[in-house]
Amino acid sequence: MQAFPLDEARRLARAIAVRRPRVHALTNPVAQALSANALVALGAEPSMSAHPRDILALARSADAILVNLGMLEPAREAAIEALLAEAVGLETPLVLDPVMADRVPFRRALAERFSAFPRLLVKGNGAEMAVLHRAFPEGTTLVTTGETDRVQERDELEISGGHPLMARFSGSGCLAGAVIAAFAAVEADPARAAAAALTALRHAAAEAGAKAQGPGTFVPLLFDSLARFSDG
Repeated sequence: MQAFPLDEARRLARAIAVRRPRVHALTNPVAQALSANALVALGAEPSMSAHPRDILALARSADAILVNLGMLEPAREAAIEALLAEAVGLETPLVLDPVMADRVPFRRALAERFSAFPRLLVKGNGAEMAVLHRAFPEGTTLVTTGETDRVQERDELEISGGHPLMARFSGSGCLAGAVIAAFAAVEADPARAAAAALTALRHAAAEAGAKAQGPGTFVPLLFDSLARFSDG
């Protein structure tokens, strides 16, 4: 397995800071503020609306889209259905986070319908990816997060490091999906985008964790570290 070069991750982070890509995040309520703040820290411009009448205009004008299936409420479900209806014609990179697809059959079935998106990247934990890894066309970039993150497309990349405090606050995995979407907005190769994003996030987590006194101080320090990452 290969690691991803830190200097290349920094180069892509600088591209985010310069280009200020638009990232539309359809994410769950617990993760909305975390995801928006992570995107802003990197230099991206987030939009977060889940209104069905907003979604197509925002998706078409975005440089990347995040769809998170956690805590689905009716408005976000309707927005997702509107996106799915436009899947074939939407060339924007789309990151799917199939939260609890291993435990909720409805979410698994919904996640599988995203296979029609031409620029799809799927990120989940080990249990989620175990039930979904055969659901998507060959060549789809699949990202399995855990103690070590694995990015699979033609080859496999492995990203390690980070800090244990990443597992001590709610929404950390959802935040990772948002960071991946930001990198996918500036890097056409989805596997490289995902690997760079996770490398940046783990590096920032290690830096923040060295100073934090617990999860409450860790999160703002993580945003600080993400904001500085491109300067390294």
